Amino acid sequence: MKKIVFALISLLFMVVSCNSNKIIFEEYHKMPNLSWNRFDIQKFDIPVPEGGFEADFYLTVRHIPEIPYKELKFNFTFILPSGEIRTADYELEFKDKEGNSLSDCLGDLCDITMPIRKGLLVSDAGVLKIEIENKYTKLEMPGILELGLIAKASKEDL
Repeated sequence: MKKIVFALISLLFMVVSCNSNKIIFEEYHKMPNLSWNRFDIQKFDIPVPEGGFEADFYLTVRHIPEIPYKELKFNFTFILPSGEIRTADYELEFKDKEGNSLSDCLGDLCDITMPIRKGLLVSDAGVLKIEIENKYTKLEMPGILELGLIAKASKEDL
């Protein structure tokens, strides 16, 4: 009986481990002069294998602790291998209503991650292109050190 229970627990552990959001893609872009220029569209290319994948996408921003604004307004565009385009505007809040930081800070660096899209199905092989455009009203947005894109498997590959 103990062997059966152990085998079932081991099998359950393996299933949970294999399906836990495997990272498909992770890349970070450093901002020159610790500032994100409004017209510097950040571009990411994600290879899509035969059979495609279903993924959850996250934007990560590294910034200085004294960031002088409450939110980052940006446009996020998916250009699928099929040629289909999906785009939306977002706001990443750096501070809550009381002005407290929502980022995880350690020394002179703060990181904040925002879910962008859950369960995006990319079925065609090729390259998934992602473009992130700063919608800040001024030319420069000082205090932004890096932008990162993370894609995690939301299910097993197709």
